[in-house]
Amino acid sequence: MKKCIAGLAALVVMAATAQTVILFDDGLQYTLEPNEKVYVTNYSKLYQMQSYSKGDVKLTKVLPTTKRDHVPVETGAQGGVGTPEWCETYIPWSEGLTFDMITWQRQCDVTNDGVYDMCDYYEPTGISSFEELEWQDRCNDGNPWDGS
Repeated sequence: MKKCIAGLAALVVMAATAQTVILFDDGLQYTLEPNEKVYVTNYSKLYQMQSYSKGDVKLTKVLPTTKRDHVPVETGAQGGVGTPEWCETYIPWSEGLTFDMITWQRQCDVTNDGVYDMCDYYEPTGISSFEELEWQDRCNDGNPWDGS
């Protein structure tokens, strides 16, 4: 009997703390506030009725809500802003045009080609190596580094 009462108490506590969350087709969500109501209808117009003591009635059109919860966008970035690790993992335009996006364009995408790759971070030395040859092929049209 004690287990049954404890289980029932747990269900009551969970029901009391439950929140209603509306999930939209675009992936966004909205969490209802306490005492906030939801109306679901197929009609294009919904009215709210308010009655007065003299017998008057006022109908007010209820507009669909445009509210959404703020859901932080995952940019994929790791490390401090502007570091090579951050430049490598940041997903361009994942948040729209933000200060992080502008930082990525200025500090990471040095060649302004929209991609963070070897052409942005490698500094040629003129010494033959596999990395130097790859830089020549990818970033310098196959020409060796001329020192400029």
